[in-house]
Amino acid sequence: MLLFAFNRDGKDAKAAKAAREICAVYGEDAMPERTAQWWFSCFKNKKFNLKDAARSGRPVGFDEDRMNHLLHENPRQSTRELVEQLTCDRKTVVNHLHSMGKVQKLGAWVPHALSQNNKLQRSMIAADLLARHKTTHGHKQRFLYRIITGNEKWCVYVNMKQRKEWLSPKKQATPRAK
Repeated sequence: MLLFAFNRDGKDAKAAKAAREICAVYGEDAMPERTAQWWFSCFKNKKFNLKDAARSGRPVGFDEDRMNHLLHENPRQSTRELVEQLTCDRKTVVNHLHSMGKVQKLGAWVPHALSQNNKLQRSMIAADLLARHKTTHGHKQRFLYRIITGNEKWCVYVNMKQRKEWLSPKKQATPRAK
């Protein structure tokens, strides 16, 4: 529309008048007068290309595939760790994570993570102790009678920090053993 006003009025073209006309049609904040003056100076210098020119400075490119690969390797990475690996701003990483549909989820704690081998060992030890108890002669010699039992409480000495994962909204977080 500015180019039309510039061509319409020729040498007498006034940027302020064109800006007022645009604001009358599209609203009060549609075109600042200073912007119209800048475009008119470009038109007077025979620069009619309306596309953005290349600019100096840091490129806007972001490697979303690399971030996806990093998350596939370890979804429990914090945004700080992703920023260090991708060498970009934290807000950029967060924006791209959300644009990819990723959300942070916290996995549930599960009491024990026993392998099949662990379960087999426990049942063999229990069976062995029970057999030993039954074969011992005399009430006083049976060792199971000498054990005082109470409420079982497991204490973890390695205090691992639970971390959130970046996952798709429909995916469940990985459970963590206490």
